Amino acid sequence: MASIRKRSKKDGSSSFMVCWRDPATGKEQGVTFATEPEAITLKRLLDANNQSFEIAQHAIVKNQATTPTVGAVIQEHIDLLVRPSVGTVHTYQTMLKLHIADVIGHIPVDKLDYRHLTYWIKSVISQEFGNSSASGQW
Repeated sequence: MASIRKRSKKDGSSSFMVCWRDPATGKEQGVTFATEPEAITLKRLLDANNQSFEIAQHAIVKNQATTPTVGAVIQEHIDLLVRPSVGTVHTYQTMLKLHIADVIGHIPVDKLDYRHLTYWIKSVISQEFGNSSASGQW
């Protein structure tokens, strides 16, 4: 079950950290929000979806979507390449499918922030290095 930790900043304002255990790895995860309603929304979605951040994130973003998604923008870029080789298109499509589509591809580009990118980087590292990155072996 996810929880919310209220944190006081030095300037007197508060932030709200949602904490949960990743169902796949068992490791504690956390995301900090500036407002309590945002934190409550993520907590409820995590609790309703077996603590899956990807599902919760997808639900939040889908409700806010009014602009093209990261995946759509990247696909458009691939489609608009001028005289690309077949290999280039295949490589780009594979990279989109394996590393972007399921993790951040559904996020509208105007909603993409450092939290999404940090999560994406972590997912790419775990895909590429598996458990060896956890032990410090690259």
